[in-house]
Amino acid sequence: MRIAFLVPDVRTQQPSFGGIHLAWAAHRRGHEVRFVSSHDLSFLDDNTVLATTTRVRAGDYRRPADYHTALLSADAVREEDALSSFDVVFLRYNPLREPADEPPSPVIDFCWRLRLSGVLVINDPEGVRRAWGRLYLADLPPEVRARTVVSRSPEGIKAFLRELDGPAVLKPLAHAEHEKVFFLPRRQAKNLNAIISAITRDGYAVAQEYLPEAGTGEKRLLLLGGEPIRVGSQVALYRRPPSPHVHPHGSLPGAGAPSDLHSRRCRFGPAEQRLCDLLRPKLLADGLYFVSVDIAGDKILELNVFAPGGIHSLREIYRIDVAAVIIRDLERRARLRAAYRGTLDPEAAGVM
Repeated sequence: MRIAFLVPDVRTQQPSFGGIHLAWAAHRRGHEVRFVSSHDLSFLDDNTVLATTTRVRAGDYRRPADYHTALLSADAVREEDALSSFDVVFLRYNPLREPADEPPSPVIDFCWRLRLSGVLVINDPEGVRRAWGRLYLADLPPEVRARTVVSRSPEGIKAFLRELDGPAVLKPLAHAEHEKVFFLPRRQAKNLNAIISAITRDGYAVAQEYLPEAGTGEKRLLLLGGEPIRVGSQVALYRRPPSPHVHPHGSLPGAGAPSDLHSRRCRFGPAEQRLCDLLRPKLLADGLYFVSVDIAGDKILELNVFAPGGIHSLREIYRIDVAAVIIRDLERRARLRAAYRGTLDPEAAGVM
């Protein structure tokens, strides 16, 4: 296969990034792999999406870090190529994380046109449009998500907090790299107006019921085709440290304890399986093939469809190679697409 990874900037990739691990796994399985920066795309008059691509030279890179070093070295190969000639384009770029003063990015539109030309884009651009904000979780059954209100109205947010009558978290609707997240104790009055103003200044806010289980760190689960990724008997699930992005006006309970500073093992049980069963139809319908889910107790807190993380952590914790599992499944999908090209769309038929 020819696989391209579309990232914000090739030069800012890190050895721990999921895209590096996936590219390394694909390279080791003999596939042609390229990286493309989001600002190195051109859309031509004939509907071609042209890109300046970067690839490592042939070689046996023993670790993802070695592959990363080669990718960023002066010896890496840079050349022009049409993305429509690739079998798979991994969209690992979130336009919502661009600086607020930057013009809107056309990357999602470019990827939508690639999908129309027959390229397998992961994740599906239309599904990504629907899922790129926290409001996407509102489509899920109420019993699997925290109680939430989305508003820019201080009065509306305060009314929700009064009705909730318990601790809450306040954060922006759109995901951001260094966003403000506030923990609000039950019936907090001090600094509440300032906190709401800080969040709503640049857009809508999400006020969400605080789940006590989040105080010891959320569980992160990686899904492929709506199913938990498994390597042998091990499920791709681990417990993350409590959020480091909580604003000083309010710290999450339990955050910062020495035992919580690192990701660690956790168990996949009936509660997690139930969440997967309920989430799977929605993900499949929206073409969201590879996602990560953050869970607290028996509820879903976050869904990452742009650049699901955790591959590096799972490798460190369990010594398992999740990236290789994903690439092998892509090979299977590519074979099915080639076999039925022109007569059946296996993805649309729900048999991928």
